[in-house]
Amino acid sequence: MNLIRTLKYASLIYLLIPSILFLLTWVNLSVGLSASILMITYFFWYVKKDVTNDIREVSAQYYGWAHIVGILALAIGVNVLLGIGEFKRQESDFVANNFKYYDLIQHDWPLYYAHYKVHMCYYLGYYLPVAQLAKWFSLESARYFALAWSVLGLFFALLWISTFVKKNGGLLVVLVIIFPNAWIIYALIDLIGWHREVFPHYFILINDFYLVLSKFEDNWAWAPQHTLPAVLGACFILEAFLSKKINRPELLLMLLSTMYWSPLASIGLFPFVLILFLKDFQTLFLQERLPELFGMIGLVTAFLPLMIYFISTEGVNSGNTGFIWQAGSSLWIVYYAIYVLANVGIWYCFIRTEPFEWSPLIYGCMCLIMIFGIYRVGLYNDLNIRGVIPAFTIMSCCISIWIMYYWKKKKWTVYFLAIYILLGGLHSIRNFGLAISPSKPQTTIAKPFINNYTSMLSFQESAYGDSTAIKEYCLKKDGFFDKYLLKK
Repeated sequence: MNLIRTLKYASLIYLLIPSILFLLTWVNLSVGLSASILMITYFFWYVKKDVTNDIREVSAQYYGWAHIVGILALAIGVNVLLGIGEFKRQESDFVANNFKYYDLIQHDWPLYYAHYKVHMCYYLGYYLPVAQLAKWFSLESARYFALAWSVLGLFFALLWISTFVKKNGGLLVVLVIIFPNAWIIYALIDLIGWHREVFPHYFILINDFYLVLSKFEDNWAWAPQHTLPAVLGACFILEAFLSKKINRPELLLMLLSTMYWSPLASIGLFPFVLILFLKDFQTLFLQERLPELFGMIGLVTAFLPLMIYFISTEGVNSGNTGFIWQAGSSLWIVYYAIYVLANVGIWYCFIRTEPFEWSPLIYGCMCLIMIFGIYRVGLYNDLNIRGVIPAFTIMSCCISIWIMYYWKKKKWTVYFLAIYILLGGLHSIRNFGLAISPSKPQTTIAKPFINNYTSMLSFQESAYGDSTAIKEYCLKKDGFFDKYLLKK
């Protein structure tokens, strides 16, 4: 089978598995089973329809075992060094992640917290398959399943990214992994001592309003549950742009399948999918396209239980939302300008001088990065930090391709950006290098307990410093989902 077609189908199955697992274990049997059958039927209908379409061919080097094994080894290395599988130190968010795994493995589904008298309401796509496997085998096996699950997803993404250039795909993958954010510029500002308090750890903090654009390594180390669907979704967008073929059933399936993994990733992918949908939109209503239209309506219907589930959360503190100009600083426009110029402006100033087929996609990503920085959602501005991952992934791919494409033309702008990426990427290379040294995770899936915390909710209640914050993880009592859809 064609490599690109194989990657598309494998990625869609990978993204879809958690949603089907949720429907079969958290939703009442009649609704959950019906929705699952509808999703599976849609997938096979899409495959049957898609196999008749022409698809992009790639260089024979990408079929070779050397390339495939090399990408797999890289995927394993990245995950192990960043703590997945509990062989190395993990970022602090894994204290909560390990509690999520433990609670899901040790208790029946739907997960119910007796102490708080609530059911969990959270996007669990990253955790649920691992937890189910650990239920069948053992709690101690969860770490290995977690590693395998993450490696598989990253392998699909990196192998796919490598095919976006005709040769030297391995170089493109490395450039994407080390592609920097604005940490160099923030570090220089910090060095000269101007507004020093605003740039701790290379991000902008306006009182309690965060402006953050994290690089790949940070995103993967802190939040693979958001990064995995975002990067795989970005591959579908890049593939559609490169092949110049819009497959609406495929894009819709991809977008909806990312939702249970990370609604923030889905939000970040939505503008790209919407633009592709709107292109030649009138053709969607042609008579020969009616089966396609009805099929997509059926798919949305199948995902309705999941959509209702997400809006059935008890919610979060309303103080966690707001526009940047409400951050309480008269200099907000200055800080926002620094964020934009450092993360977007430096790239635009140099690549705009050369005509390039990827330019519209790059500029679209730049616009989204700027827009997502204006409005805060969540205590740590999760919309900005996580919702922007698809745009940052696409931009890093496209600019890396731009540099590779123009390298032989001896343009000084290309050399400058290549040096800038290398210098910026040294921070990630350094972090990977430091991770080689012996280290241990703070907690594990088998032993997530820290201090006096006994569950994910008890830990989050303390971590956020506000008991109302855990409402984000709680299903609304006597709501529609609780009454009519929740498995009893």
